[in-house]
Amino acid sequence: MDFLKSLPPLQTTDSNSTTAAVNTTTTTATNTATTTATNTATTTTTTTTTNLNNLINESKKKIHRLTQEVVNKISAGEVIQRPSNALKELLENCLDAKSTTITVTVKDGGMKFLQIQDNGSGIRLEDMGIVCERFTTSKLTKFEDLRSIQSFGFRGEALSSISHVSHLKILTKTADSPCAYRACYLNGKLTPPSPNEQSSDPKPCAGVNGTQITVEDLFFNTPSRKNVLKNTVDEHSRIVLLMKKYAINNPTVSFILKKQGDPTPEVHTSGGQNSLEKDVIGSLYGTDLSKELKIITIDPNNPNPNNDDDDNISGSQIKNSNLNRLDFTMKGFFSSTNYNSKKINFILFINGRLVDSKNLKTGLEQVYSKYLPKGTHPFMFIRLLVPPKNIDVNIHPTKSEVKILHEEQIIEFIQQKVDQELSISSNSKTFSTQILLPGFDQDNVSSSQKKQKNSQSSSTQTKSTNNNNNPTSRKEPIEYAKDKIRSDSKSQTLDAFLNPMDYNNNNDSSIDDNDGSGIGRYDDVDGSAGAAGAGGKFNDNLIFNDNSENEAPRDIDNPLSSVTPIKSKEQRQQQSTTTTTTTTTTTATTKSNSPASKNDIKKLQEHTFITPRKTRKYKQVELTSIKTLISEFQSNVHDGLKEFFNDCVFVGCLDHSYALVQFGKKLYLINLENITKELFYQLSLLRFSDFDSIKFSQSLSIYSLLLVSLDSPLSGWMESDGPKDKIADYLTKLLISKKELLNEYFSIEINEDGELVGIPQVLDHYVPCTDNLPIFLLKLATEVEWEFEKECFAGIVKEISSFFKIEPSFLKLRDTQVNNQQQTNSTTTTNNINFIKKDGKEWIIQHLIFPAFRKLSPPKKFANDGSVIQITTLDNLYKVFERC
Repeated sequence: MDFLKSLPPLQTTDSNSTTAAVNTTTTTATNTATTTATNTATTTTTTTTTNLNNLINESKKKIHRLTQEVVNKISAGEVIQRPSNALKELLENCLDAKSTTITVTVKDGGMKFLQIQDNGSGIRLEDMGIVCERFTTSKLTKFEDLRSIQSFGFRGEALSSISHVSHLKILTKTADSPCAYRACYLNGKLTPPSPNEQSSDPKPCAGVNGTQITVEDLFFNTPSRKNVLKNTVDEHSRIVLLMKKYAINNPTVSFILKKQGDPTPEVHTSGGQNSLEKDVIGSLYGTDLSKELKIITIDPNNPNPNNDDDDNISGSQIKNSNLNRLDFTMKGFFSSTNYNSKKINFILFINGRLVDSKNLKTGLEQVYSKYLPKGTHPFMFIRLLVPPKNIDVNIHPTKSEVKILHEEQIIEFIQQKVDQELSISSNSKTFSTQILLPGFDQDNVSSSQKKQKNSQSSSTQTKSTNNNNNPTSRKEPIEYAKDKIRSDSKSQTLDAFLNPMDYNNNNDSSIDDNDGSGIGRYDDVDGSAGAAGAGGKFNDNLIFNDNSENEAPRDIDNPLSSVTPIKSKEQRQQQSTTTTTTTTTTTATTKSNSPASKNDIKKLQEHTFITPRKTRKYKQVELTSIKTLISEFQSNVHDGLKEFFNDCVFVGCLDHSYALVQFGKKLYLINLENITKELFYQLSLLRFSDFDSIKFSQSLSIYSLLLVSLDSPLSGWMESDGPKDKIADYLTKLLISKKELLNEYFSIEINEDGELVGIPQVLDHYVPCTDNLPIFLLKLATEVEWEFEKECFAGIVKEISSFFKIEPSFLKLRDTQVNNQQQTNSTTTTNNINFIKKDGKEWIIQHLIFPAFRKLSPPKKFANDGSVIQITTLDNLYKVFERC
């Protein structure tokens, strides 16, 4: 109770002073409340007065009619939303004009230049004055005509809308006109072709029958729309897809699409009366799809239609139809259960119009989900014919939506029919077969070969006997030892058939030395690369430090390793054990908690490595840009080097940059870095959009990896470039914006959080050195020309090849450090460690890289740039050693 003594004494007051204090407090509180209420009332009165004044001002505004220019621009923005919408309107005009050849030329995704030319009926000279005015058409005279409309256009808004958001030029000629006429349009009116000319009348000129419409500087007067459509690659892809859709629906019409200045078309169909939809699908999407197409025809009035009859249904067949309540017919091309793709291809034409139907698309996807693997999609092309009286086409400004009578029942009918056909096809599987030559008996091959060998042996013995008995007979030429070739490129050693994992475990190729001799390019402060991938920070003092004690990456030495977590310095120093190696008494130290141990490696491979396909048939590429890049290296092949790489025999690795090979009687030295870079460049193009994937056990933060790369002298970063964190943040956002393209075509998987999930598997069983992963991402973001398709793909493939090549720099540096340590450490121990690591790398080069050289198309520059150098010949060696 002593603490009570320290408390201050209570102050006592009389009752009068207490009452006075209470009264004073009450008066003060009352005054404060009164003041607050007054202020609140004043504020409320001010707000009410302001709102009342605003209402009075709003009521004074008069309703007025919008000017025609404003109305036209609003309408143009609804009808022409992007270049593909403009092209769709122009394509339909060409088809309405009965054209048989349609050529489209674009630049910058149609934003800068879009031109379409046909050989249709053309535009009369008398009509050129009003052809671009709003609500002018030759296909509709009264509203009731919509009930029987057979043409695509009917509103007369397409050319008018285009002329209000671009510079429009028309060159046209009718069959009965002696010459062609050209005119320029702006805001729906004729305009002089140049400021120097005053007349805007159409000018006569030379031309062929048909119409050529040129659209330049689309959305030049609507900068907000133009800024939204900056991705010209995406716009160009939409145009390509649109052309393919119309080409399939109109197989008798020739469609040609090409970029301005490029003579090679990206889309080209021959057309002709004998051309069928299936042929067009095969030419545009590949024969692998066309072989798996099922033609499904639905006619409620004919329960057993013949799928082979009348492959081209025209819109005129719906006239005078006498069907039941579901008055429609359908013909569709559906992929079977043997085909699937990463992206769905759903194409729907109703009465010849390209439209969207989410209900029908979703319903058919549900049907296919029962037969296709998860994450894959089918190909569906549907042509639906409905009487015009049962369809409302005037629903959407872009005509992309329509309303059909009894839509739900029609969709259900189609679902049942497709499900029935797919259930039948799911019971069969298509396999490729090889046709045997006539008279070829495969079962008797072995016996016939044995008989042939026995007969040859007998004849040889007989010949030998005759030669011995007859001294005058001619002798066989003698083969000297110096001329005998004892190697064969077709023969294989026993270790080639061993599992690569077992091979490395048996040889302990992933053993680390506890003296810190390994040279790594970065360490993880938290003890694992996964921590950095999850947003952890890298140690800036250990990144790209050649003198640090980081572990050397084991990806090159271990052909099946994926991204191995890098231990921190503290973890590596915690514990070590001594392991006795092979035939010598030399010992090498390793850490029991290191990922290089057998159990840890096995665990890592189970979680991070995806075994690729053993055999591969390259997917047929349809993109013109990729075909061009492939043809470039295939047309630049050195025939002599092609034969050299097909038949050369691996001798051994001279160091981490060069390998020795034998070809015939000659010994060559080849540059592994140059040749493997070209190899992975070609393989990446051949495997375009068909890569296997190497998955990381834990996603890696791209932002952190980019910061790591910027700390490297290889990045070329300077202070004038700006802060590293801002650069890394900008480049991360850039790569995230391109993640769909990178994943679709190259299996470089990036998630929404800006983390790297996986990289492509370019060569089966081969994993690149992940030490170079930060620089790879930096180069991918900065060295690729994203705006143009061909340059974009070429740049990405170039960076992939640089990432996957046999890169000797850090391995050479490691050997240099090991050699330096020989002066202070045991020479036998150091040499043994170096031998183990080199042996694992040599296995990869011999059994993974060298077999792939047979797929290489060596360029002609390899003959002169030092990639292949002749060292000596058997004749020269025999002059020195006189023996094999």
